[in-house]
Amino acid sequence: MMRSFPTVSLRRRAARTAATTLVASFSVAAFAVSAAAADGDAVVFSRDVAPVLMRHCVGCHRPGEIAPMSLLTYRDTRPWARSIRRVVVNGEMPPWFANPEHGKWTNDARLSKEEIETIVAWVDGGARPGDPALMPEPPRFRDGWQVGEPDHVIELPPVTVPANGPDLAPTQLVRLDIPERRWVRAVEFQPGDRTVNHHQIVFRGGFSGTGSPGGEERPVGDRQRGKAGTVDVNIFAVWAAGAAPTVFPDGAGRWVDPGELLMVNQHYHPNGDSERTDRTRIGVYFGEGPLEIEVEAIFASRMDFTIPAGAPNHRIVTRHELGKDSRIVSYFPHMHMRGRAMSFIAVYPDGSREILLDVPEYDFDWQLFYYPEAPNLLPAGSVVEVVAHYDNSAANPDNPDPTRDVGFGFRSTDEMMVGIFELIEVGPGESAESVPTGGE
Repeated sequence: MMRSFPTVSLRRRAARTAATTLVASFSVAAFAVSAAAADGDAVVFSRDVAPVLMRHCVGCHRPGEIAPMSLLTYRDTRPWARSIRRVVVNGEMPPWFANPEHGKWTNDARLSKEEIETIVAWVDGGARPGDPALMPEPPRFRDGWQVGEPDHVIELPPVTVPANGPDLAPTQLVRLDIPERRWVRAVEFQPGDRTVNHHQIVFRGGFSGTGSPGGEERPVGDRQRGKAGTVDVNIFAVWAAGAAPTVFPDGAGRWVDPGELLMVNQHYHPNGDSERTDRTRIGVYFGEGPLEIEVEAIFASRMDFTIPAGAPNHRIVTRHELGKDSRIVSYFPHMHMRGRAMSFIAVYPDGSREILLDVPEYDFDWQLFYYPEAPNLLPAGSVVEVVAHYDNSAANPDNPDPTRDVGFGFRSTDEMMVGIFELIEVGPGESAESVPTGGE
C-alpha cells in the first residue's frame, strides 16, 4: 500500500549531527575535484553510490519533501558523507523495524550487505565524486495526481502549522458525498505542504466510549468489520511522508457508502523555518464491474487503558478472532511517543502460536506498513493477538512527561494502541494466493 520514508526523526537527528558533519574539512574544494582524476578501482559517487541513493533515498531526500537535505547530487550529498555512513551501518537508514527472524517482506527497506559496504568504502576512501558522465538518471517524480484524475476528491479544511512548537494532531470529520455505494480501487493523498506533514489516518466510523481503565489482558472482538470491544471503526486509508498511493490489484478493493462519515486523524510537525498552511486533498478512484476480492482493514485496538507514570515496560494486549478462513496481506502497528514494541501473533484453533510480525524497537517517527511475501492461511476461529509495550519512564528520551499516567488520545503526547491488519477472506477450495495491496 505504501512506502515510508524519513519524517520527524530526520530533523531531530540532523540537528544533533549537523555540528559534526558540516565541518571545515568539507570545504567547497571537495566539490571541485576533477572528474578526470584517476579513480582506478576506488568506490566513487557517480558510478557506485548514486545508484544506491536513487533506489532507496531520494523519495524523500529531494527538494520540497520532508527530509532536511537532498541526496540527488554529489554536491548535495558530500557534506553528509560521514553521517550517511553512520546511519546505514547502525541500521537507522533506511528505516525498517521488523525482526528478521519472523517473516519476509516484499517492502523490506534495508540496504543489502553489498550496498552498505559500498557506502562505507566510498566514505573511508575519501568520498570521491567520480566521472559525472556515469551518474544515473534520477527517478521521475510526477507532479499532481500519480494515479490519474480521481473520480471523487475529498477537500480537507486548511491547517496552519507554526514555525516552531509542539506537533499538531487535528481531527477532521467529513462526509463522503457520493450518490451511491461504490467500491474503491485506489486512494491517493495529495498533501498541500509535504514539509510539515507527518502522517494521516482516515477512519470509517467513529470511536465509542471507553470502558474501565487498565492495561489488563482481555478478549475484545469477534467481528471481521473491525469492532474491537470499545472501538467500532474501519480503516479507509493511511498516508505517511513519502508514501505511494494505495492501489489495489485488478478486481480488488473495499466498499464505501453514500454519506459515510470519515474521521481524519492528522499529524503535523513544525519545520523550524516558517509558518506553513497545509490543504490536503484525498483522491478516491472507483472500480468498475463486480468487486471480486474485498480487502478488509481490521482495527485491533484498545482505548480502555492507563499506562502508569514511570512504568518502563507496560504491556497491553488485544485479540481479534477471524470469522472466516483468511490471509493477512499487510500489518500497520501504531503507537505514540511512549510506544516501545508491538507484535502480531496468530493463535490457531489447535492452540499453536506463530509470530506473524515482531517490531521490537518501534519508533513513532516512522509510520510503516509491512507486507508479507507469503501470507499464511489463518483458518476460521484463529485469533490475531496484538501485544504492545510502552516505556513511560524517564529513561525514554522521547517521553514528554514521565510523571503522569497516560491513556488513549489523539495528541502525540497521549497514547494509542492500534494494530491494523488487512486481510482477504478465503472461500472453500480457494488457494488464496497472495494479494498485494499496492504501492510502487
